[in-house]
Amino acid sequence: MSSTSATLDTIASPAVRRRSLAARTIAVTALDTATRDAAFALFRSSYEGTSRQRFDDDLDEKQHVILLHDRETGALKGFSTVLVRAIESPRGPATVVFSGDTVIDREYWGQKQLQLAFAQLLAALKLRAPTRPLYWFLISKGYRTYLLLANAFPCAVPRAGVDDDPALRATLDRLASERFGAQYDAVGGVVRYDTPHERVRDGIAPVAAAALANRHVRFFVERNPDHEAGVELACLADVRLRDLARAVLRICIVRARRTLGGRGAAR
Repeated sequence: MSSTSATLDTIASPAVRRRSLAARTIAVTALDTATRDAAFALFRSSYEGTSRQRFDDDLDEKQHVILLHDRETGALKGFSTVLVRAIESPRGPATVVFSGDTVIDREYWGQKQLQLAFAQLLAALKLRAPTRPLYWFLISKGYRTYLLLANAFPCAVPRAGVDDDPALRATLDRLASERFGAQYDAVGGVVRYDTPHERVRDGIAPVAAAALANRHVRFFVERNPDHEAGVELACLADVRLRDLARAVLRICIVRARRTLGGRGAAR
């Protein structure tokens, strides 16, 4: 998973009201050519070193894609791809959700539709088998993506201020090694690609001094100092229903506050 949302608060008024997004999750096999082309155009606008063949291969491997459209125009303004697979874990049979390419148009940063749609997908998987472990496997070259995991799931590796849970770390190392082979550096916990890969374009997601006030952002930069070169930090979260419930509640509260603030500003 790559560039996602930032926390950007804009005062809404009739003249400057920000456009809003609508999210829907569909099967990758249901994507039409025009939507694929629009998704790649968004991806290329945020990343250097893109390859259409690599993009299509990555997309075709996934089962689900979350699409984010402008509510007014219907134009595609973001997407995130999702792979679901079964594994054997130290706790027995488990399900792993792997996040692939993720992009949101910069104009729409700060909106929560993607987080809510992804949380709903995780909740649906968890509720099908409440006692079966569910993990979120994420690789991130940008701190905003890492924050999605760090803010929502306290049982995760790596995480600021706590030692790695041995079972989670072992599961993460196995998953990352299986997927990336020798490109995965288990000591550093990062993926260093042998061939040129995508990297965030200059100016898209710089780590500003203000962002470093957040301990999770500082931790991400410390653990992945070469993120600007396209190196990815490997992460794994244990997805628990109580954490999902808290995450959804926080998202709803933020959205409600922004809606109320926008109405007040428009009066």
